[in-house]
Amino acid sequence: MDRSFLADQDVIAASRKFVCIRLATYEDAAESRMLRGIFAPGGNLQNTVFAILTPDGKTPLVRSGRSPVWAFGGVKGPGINAQPLESIKKMALAMEAIARQYPGNRRDAQGSRPVPYLADLRIALNVAAADRQPLVVVYSPDRAQRTRMERELAQVAWSEPFVGKVQYVSAQTPGEFQAVAGFQAGLGFIVIQPGTFGLTGQVLATVPPDTLAGELRDALAKALNRHRPSQLTYSQHRQAGVRAGVRWQSRFPSTARGGRQRERRRRRRPTR
Repeated sequence: MDRSFLADQDVIAASRKFVCIRLATYEDAAESRMLRGIFAPGGNLQNTVFAILTPDGKTPLVRSGRSPVWAFGGVKGPGINAQPLESIKKMALAMEAIARQYPGNRRDAQGSRPVPYLADLRIALNVAAADRQPLVVVYSPDRAQRTRMERELAQVAWSEPFVGKVQYVSAQTPGEFQAVAGFQAGLGFIVIQPGTFGLTGQVLATVPPDTLAGELRDALAKALNRHRPSQLTYSQHRQAGVRAGVRWQSRFPSTARGGRQRERRRRRRPTR
């Protein structure tokens, strides 16, 4: 998603009045079907979809497309982050107007909202790397213990300075950590530095599972300060990925035009 829109402070402030959902395009069949119903030119689901919908999730309130550019104007193209300021402010104003139209019926107390989990550790590493954010894993094989951990973490995750700055995921087995270096199978809140390409990770710290919210806030802040995000530009990142020969393998094949063309080129390459 276009970082220039979603990193704007006015857009971030307006987003606090919305339910924001990030779906994985080619990773979940049900999510793919929903996204295809929102934006799929020629019946082909694109690798990114942006929409603002009514509370029932059925009616678009702005023009749906591949990014906020389709609704609010700007420059279309891969890797383009520098959008006109007026387009970004247009998005923030539109969101504020929509929020007034759909004010909601109550305000949740901090901590009553669930931890904003990603689907699994594999996807979480990739998303955290793409967003240049650290990852916190709630790890325990025991469901009751995870529930207690989540209750404490929710009080931290939705508070400053953590809200919007960290990715979260739940894990139940050691096997889920195969791509994570430094994992010692200890239970707790595991803070991970995602690899540059989102395929691996490195453990930065492990906070005990019985840590309460007050102490957890301090422990996570200390651990998260060790996170060092990638400084590569979009072009540098793509070039480095090509040189390293890394590739993300989604669970379902890409149906976006560029994805289909790349797949055809790969099939045409002679084997050695």
